[in-house]
Amino acid sequence: MEAREIQTFFEKHCKFKLRSGKEIFGVIWEVENGRSKEHYFASIFNHRLYKKAQRNNEYVEVERLMYTVNLDEIVHVERLVS
Repeated sequence: MEAREIQTFFEKHCKFKLRSGKEIFGVIWEVENGRSKEHYFASIFNHRLYKKAQRNNEYVEVERLMYTVNLDEIVHVERLVS
C-alpha cells in the first residue's frame, strides 16, 4: 500500500496483513525527517509508551519499542477498537 492509501489508519490500532501472509496487530505512524518520511510500527502498548515519553520529553530506548516498516509490504488493513 502507499502512504496515501493507508494514512487514515496512521496512529490507530489496526490489524495489518503483510504480503507474506503474516498478520500483525499494532500501530503505524509517519515521521518526517527533513525531506523524507519514515514509517514505524509498534504494538499498541509500546506505541502508548513512546507517545507518553514524547509528551514528557523523556528519553526512551526507541529501538526496543518500534520498527521501521515498508508500506509496500502491507496488503490489507483493518481498524480495531482501542
